[in-house]
Amino acid sequence: MSPRNTSHLKGLLDAGSPAIGIQLRFGSPGIAEMAGLAGFDWLLLDTEHAPQSPAGVQAQLQAIGCTKATPIVRLGHNDPAQIRLYLDMGAAGIAVAFIETAQDAKIGADACRYPPRGTRGWGPHRAAGYGLDPEGYTSRANDEILFLPIIESATAIDNIDDIMAVDGVDSCIVGPVDLCYSLGIPFEFNHPDYLRALDRVCKAALRAGKVAGVPLLGDVTDKESVDRQVEQGARLLLVGGDESGLVDAFKGMLQPLAHLQDPS
Repeated sequence: MSPRNTSHLKGLLDAGSPAIGIQLRFGSPGIAEMAGLAGFDWLLLDTEHAPQSPAGVQAQLQAIGCTKATPIVRLGHNDPAQIRLYLDMGAAGIAVAFIETAQDAKIGADACRYPPRGTRGWGPHRAAGYGLDPEGYTSRANDEILFLPIIESATAIDNIDDIMAVDGVDSCIVGPVDLCYSLGIPFEFNHPDYLRALDRVCKAALRAGKVAGVPLLGDVTDKESVDRQVEQGARLLLVGGDESGLVDAFKGMLQPLAHLQDPS
């Protein structure tokens, strides 16, 4: 049997249901397994901004296999060889940074699919149960594997309709910080230009018959605000990471005892 989890996120997106994810950078199989067991729908393994190795990613994929969460690997380059490697390990999808045109999106989407739909070379490793399920995996892969362009530039926003219309683009992930920098408004997540950009992404996804992956604005504990944004089209939701989560947890543990510590 090949690894589980390959269709959970796909099923949510196809149904138009929100899918809640978290980004992981520490490369810890234990943290990855814990995040999956905690109930996240999808886990984004960040190889772009963190020193993760292929062997470390595979260990996390194995840990995530004990949960229902869907593992997506984030790449810094639109490299078909890297895409093939991580899919052969059992990643259920690929997210690629700085996709700016429909041509960029097609290269990545095609690299995720076997011919005739795409250009992926055959040779699944863990993905096909180490050879125990090659035919079953191959028959499912083109329909279940996800390609998610990361939208993080003004150029990408200008081309968003063409990007979202590409066959094989399932949704997208907006990179809010880089997008704001590209728009000339660093870290101004309430700026009208940034809000308009998010709106353009949601509408482009809707026109393409797909769902949008955009950051939630404001306090995620504000149920009315979150529900309103989901109604406007937000579905693929990335709500934090292992770094920020652990920082908040450690600060929360120390805060009640801060008066006992030497301020120097």
